[in-house]
Amino acid sequence: MCVAVAGGFFLNSTETRQKHHAVEQQAEAMESHLLSSMQIKAEVMEAMLAFIIEDRRIIAALESGDRKQLLELATPIYERFNQQNNITHFYFHDGQRVNLLRVHKPEKYGDTINRFTALGAEKSGSLFSGIELGPLGTFTLRSVLPVFGGGRLLGYIELGQEIDGIIEEAHTMFGVELLLLIAKQYLSQSDWEEGMRMLARPFDWRLLTNMVLVSQSLEEAPIVLLNRVDSELVEEIDVHRDVELNDRNYWAAVIPIKDAGERKVGSLIMLHDMTSLNQDSKTEMLWFAALSTLISWIIFLLFYRVLGNTEQELSDARARLIEEGEARTRQVEQALNIQRVLDEMLNISLPPLTMKEVLSKSLDAVLTIPIFTLQQKGAIFFVAEDGKSLEMAAQRNLSEVLLQSCAMLPFGKCLCGRAAATRELVFFDHLNAQHEISYDGIEPHGHYCIPIISEGRLLGVLNAYVDAGHVREAAEEGFLKNVANTLAVVIERKQAEEKLEEMAHHDTLTGLPNRIVLYDRLDQSLALARRHRESFAVVFLDLDHFKEVNDTLGHDAGDQLLIDASTRISGCIREVDTLARVGGDEFCLILMDTRDPAGATVVAEKILKALTTPFDISGQSCQVGTSIGIAIFPADGEDSETLIKNADAAMYRAKRQRNTYCFFNNKG
Repeated sequence: MCVAVAGGFFLNSTETRQKHHAVEQQAEAMESHLLSSMQIKAEVMEAMLAFIIEDRRIIAALESGDRKQLLELATPIYERFNQQNNITHFYFHDGQRVNLLRVHKPEKYGDTINRFTALGAEKSGSLFSGIELGPLGTFTLRSVLPVFGGGRLLGYIELGQEIDGIIEEAHTMFGVELLLLIAKQYLSQSDWEEGMRMLARPFDWRLLTNMVLVSQSLEEAPIVLLNRVDSELVEEIDVHRDVELNDRNYWAAVIPIKDAGERKVGSLIMLHDMTSLNQDSKTEMLWFAALSTLISWIIFLLFYRVLGNTEQELSDARARLIEEGEARTRQVEQALNIQRVLDEMLNISLPPLTMKEVLSKSLDAVLTIPIFTLQQKGAIFFVAEDGKSLEMAAQRNLSEVLLQSCAMLPFGKCLCGRAAATRELVFFDHLNAQHEISYDGIEPHGHYCIPIISEGRLLGVLNAYVDAGHVREAAEEGFLKNVANTLAVVIERKQAEEKLEEMAHHDTLTGLPNRIVLYDRLDQSLALARRHRESFAVVFLDLDHFKEVNDTLGHDAGDQLLIDASTRISGCIREVDTLARVGGDEFCLILMDTRDPAGATVVAEKILKALTTPFDISGQSCQVGTSIGIAIFPADGEDSETLIKNADAAMYRAKRQRNTYCFFNNKG
């Protein structure tokens, strides 16, 4: 009997420690994931702010406090950011942090902004990001950028987005239940209740003494646990055992939530379902107790005769205890290995790599995990632009035949196409008729094909190879589904970065390179021209009579005119040349390898002819022209600033006559 008691105590104690460690490790991984996700979103908003301040008209309107002009310029930007990147807040503040304009809510302005992020930007004189708690009990990730000009502070530009989706994403990715509590001291009861009604969430201010339950993934809240947690906000992750709810047993980890001011404003409760594990442990304990009792009676009755056999039984029992403890340890290590792979995938997407580089590295991390029996072969597919087929984006160790046959795969074709069409995981442990793509010498194998989906939108398919006859495993399948969820986050992140990269370097109206690209190309042209001792021309263009069209027919007509004009100018130059829109109705050209003014003259005359031909804008004929200024390297300048300045000066001379061109050195 003593053996049963001692063994049971040892087994239970070991298992309890392992459960505590596993739940604590999972909570730490979730906390790290949430922080990483918010950091990434903050970096994306930083890129957006960098794009916004490139528009000199916006900076001028901010400096003058022109609300009408700011609203006109910022509204299309906000609509695009809202649609593509879920930006929900867009502000302009003056140098004293007095709000000039809420682009998302223009009727409200004039209040002083005292949020931690605004104060942090003021104090640091640089970009400041962090989460802020709103009156509705929801969190907003905010980034505030001070804007300087002429050596003085002109004001602030602020972007924000609601981050409730991050928690929902974590619920799906980690496979745990989540509850979010906020301290009442930071909320107004009436505002909070109104907000919960607006969000169509259940609410009860009186449910707890010090906190309110803002959101939950369970239909029923564990009141006993909430009352335990309600007493105080924790400093670090705190684990609670044996939370009973709806005949299920959970272990809980309480994760502290801090805002941009480092205030403890709430707690995120993670519930890990231990029911199945407890049932298995209970069965094992019963068997162990029965075995130990039997051994004890045998010892009592046959002590002298079977002492040697009893010692062997005890040794076997100890061995079983050790084996069970090692099994529990392997389970914990398996969970940690899986989480490391998922975190590695998220971290891979942080550096400035291309989408294909990120997906290739992520695929390596998935296929080389040692705890599952996946072959080191597989692929990741994107949904192609047509929305009806898959395009291979990354692969490992596939044959040349498959690289060609599966480069573009229609929905419904073969196993990956079937996963895309049905949006369901596809598994086969052998080659069959549904494995439509085959070739001579193909080796027997099986597949997992997992759709990559985000918020109901199909992004692609993950394809992993397994040995023929492979037994489908729930743990393996769960891991691959988590990988697909993580890939969805990675893909959306990189797509957002690519969109921002495009926006940061191209004019949003015409699609032409902007001023940033122009200066970069100009630096390259200077380096090449110096190396080969060649000349090139910088050409500055300004449309004649553009303002009259804009004022008479409206801004939409003016925008269409700029688009059509840029198309005509592009048709007058070579592929090696660069055309950029530098603002308003101004364009700049770099004409490579222009050995003498005659070459620039030919291009200028072609552009004059192209732009003099009337434009058809919304059914009305519009006639404009252009004034062109030309500077030649190295005669008219040996650096970027000088060449552009001199081409601009030549353009203003041409403007006196209109619809003509002038060289800076008065030739032509």
